[in-house]
Amino acid sequence: MIIDKYPWLEDCINQNSINNFPPASVIEGEVGLAKLQLALYFAKQLLCLKSSKPCSGCNSCSYFEAQSHPDYCYLTSNSASNNILASSSTKKEKLNTTSVHGIRSFNQFMSRTNSVSLKRVGIIFDGEKMNLHSQNALLKILEESSKNKFIIIVSSKRKFFLPTIYSRASLISIKNPNSSQIDTWIKDQGYIDYSTLNFSPDTTPLNIENLINENRVDYYQNITSKLNLFCINEIDIIDLIKFFKDLNISYELKINSIITYLKICLGILTKFYNEHPLITSIKKKDVDIELLNDLVEELVNYKVSLNEVPTLNEQIGLNYFFSQFKCVFK
Repeated sequence: MIIDKYPWLEDCINQNSINNFPPASVIEGEVGLAKLQLALYFAKQLLCLKSSKPCSGCNSCSYFEAQSHPDYCYLTSNSASNNILASSSTKKEKLNTTSVHGIRSFNQFMSRTNSVSLKRVGIIFDGEKMNLHSQNALLKILEESSKNKFIIIVSSKRKFFLPTIYSRASLISIKNPNSSQIDTWIKDQGYIDYSTLNFSPDTTPLNIENLINENRVDYYQNITSKLNLFCINEIDIIDLIKFFKDLNISYELKINSIITYLKICLGILTKFYNEHPLITSIKKKDVDIELLNDLVEELVNYKVSLNEVPTLNEQIGLNYFFSQFKCVFK
């Protein structure tokens, strides 16, 4: 049962029964909250021929599990289901979430008559990557929605879509489980040597599982410890830059880790997060919250520029941003 595996989804499932499921819905939540699994559960539930829960025994459920259901389709940011590919004259590389062609082909599939089930279901994954044109194309589909046709849009960004999309779709927002819920879940998965204290406070359950399975648990702890030591003047900027340059991760991930550290400091200062044993700088230093906010914003903008100009000098960038730490942590 999906609730047994992802218990934080229980409220979402209980509040969206098969009997009154909306024709269009937006599932929103952070990366690592099992949004994909929830969307697939709802799709299978809607298509099932026998019960209000997927039975796994009817023809519809068998087709769905075999990934060959004739009344189900999906789009992702880089692909489309076979039944969309087979029925569209558009080039394969244009059939995706970000393309107007992909959304239109999705709409064409959804407008057809059902084959096996009484309903037809389409899922748009990676909704946060849709541009304005594809959102407008999606809006046209939502305006033309008909009986027994269900569209589920999945997004890893909250409040991302046009207001007119939200006005035509029901919002299913997945809340982040609290630390005690995540600790229980971690133990239930058999990871008895770990707890939320091993990870960033905003790390979601499935991201935690990935970090454990990829042996990258030390990633957050080592970076957080070094940044904290720098903020309390126990290592200098030369040592910190050397540490970051030796990390076997991309420059973008390095910048992202710095942003994460600063956001956690801000969260602790504003009581959004509990205190963390690896972060002592905010107790030992006078932190300028306004400058901290400004530095986070500057780093976020810098990370965006990395995608546009990937040759930006790492040494210069790290030196500049770490020098700004001294203004924040006085």
